[in-house]
Amino acid sequence: MQMIEKPVIFVTSLGRTGTEFFSNFFGSILPDCTSLHEPNTFAMHTRTKNRYEEYARQIQRAGIWRMVILKTLGQWNLAKLSDLRFSGKLSHPQAAQKLLQHRADFIAKMPGSVYAEANLGYYGLLDVIPDVFQYHKEIYVIRDGRDWVRSHLNWGELYGNRGARKIFGHQWPTARDVPGDPYAQKWDDLTQFEKLCWAWAKLNEYALGTMDKTPHVRLFRFEEIFSGEDRYAHLDELVRFATSQPGIDPKNIQPVDGWLERKSHQSLDGFPAWGQWTTTQKQHFEQVCGPLMQKLGYKLD
Repeated sequence: MQMIEKPVIFVTSLGRTGTEFFSNFFGSILPDCTSLHEPNTFAMHTRTKNRYEEYARQIQRAGIWRMVILKTLGQWNLAKLSDLRFSGKLSHPQAAQKLLQHRADFIAKMPGSVYAEANLGYYGLLDVIPDVFQYHKEIYVIRDGRDWVRSHLNWGELYGNRGARKIFGHQWPTARDVPGDPYAQKWDDLTQFEKLCWAWAKLNEYALGTMDKTPHVRLFRFEEIFSGEDRYAHLDELVRFATSQPGIDPKNIQPVDGWLERKSHQSLDGFPAWGQWTTTQKQHFEQVCGPLMQKLGYKLD
């Protein structure tokens, strides 16, 4: 199968982990690099400033065929590919072929000798990417499940889409997509909180399970990058890993000083932090997410 030869850097996660930060970051520190944030996704939420200008930019960048025709038909949606891989409805070879179709011409037309993309759509394709891209590094960012659930509840879109997003937005997998899942039969009766707990555990487990199949992917914790005392050491490590590939000269990488002091996009307040959760909420989270939290080294204090 044909492979994409331009050096690429992918940053992916389940969202609410700074992907927009990373798209701006790599575009600034790497000379001759095109760095994009979810180029196949329309910014449909109301929190985006100048939404129609952003639509125009996306159509100009990706083309009317991709962003209007193919997207409307569901044929240019990386998250859908990941969802199908997660649910076992798309084989590895099929996913590789479709990913190549999604990105080969698009990346070839992007200016620059390096391409970087921060996109949650790759969460289920970590083991597929090596069959499509000859030179690449993949970064998977995970966040403490308690903060991730809270952030998504305050953002309000995962399992809570309204308006146009309910019709055209990405529909995340549910327990019904997993044969034998204990929550499948009662999914419709679950609260959004309970659904988010399920998503954090199940989707991250799948992504992490595919990481062992390729040496080109590394796991980084959101907290170590954005709030730890030695956060710049972790950011430097991330940069070294992402750029250690042919076609990227480390001598040309720009300094990262000051980047972590810049304001990042934050969700609104509303749903409280862990300390104010009810006993029932804490018990449900520990039951569903506790094993993976423990495996990842997060402590449930």
